[in-house]
Amino acid sequence: MTRAAGLIFAAILAASEGVATTYYALEVRGGSRIYSLDQPVRKGRVVVFHRFPDGIFMSLTGSEVEKVVSLSEPPAQEGLAPGQSMYIGPAMEGPHAVIAPAAPQTDMTMGSGYGYYGSYWGGGGSVPPPRPAVPPPSRIGPNGFPILAPLGSPGSVAPTIGPNGFPILAAPATAPRPRLM
Repeated sequence: MTRAAGLIFAAILAASEGVATTYYALEVRGGSRIYSLDQPVRKGRVVVFHRFPDGIFMSLTGSEVEKVVSLSEPPAQEGLAPGQSMYIGPAMEGPHAVIAPAAPQTDMTMGSGYGYYGSYWGGGGSVPPPRPAVPPPSRIGPNGFPILAPLGSPGSVAPTIGPNGFPILAAPATAPRPRLM
């Protein structure tokens, strides 16, 4: 019995190898296309099909599908297929990243003279040297959420997180001292 089932299965595989596969493109409102592995079927108000290339069973409302076109060749992959990922680069540095020291500043004074500067006539002067870059304090709390309170106001400093995972709101109680008699 199992030998007969194996022969039938082999016959089905041999017959399916010679059949050309047809793909379908569903043209959707807005000009986009969704590709299908099988003939889309309208069931009531929806059109159901197996999406190309992953074969996920999908449905679209019939009013969204403008036209169904058959394709003899598989559609070319544009961008990423569902489930694929792309390496973008290393992770970004956070608020505690070490900033490289700035290059030494040179004297940036201008000569004192009069002339036409942009849209006004004025005299010379000097340009103050730029201030060194100081990283701003971190405005991210220990739980990863931003601290929205303005600096100096209550809530602008993140509370200390205790060993149980909850913030410590009050100062720890001091142990009572033994009384000496």
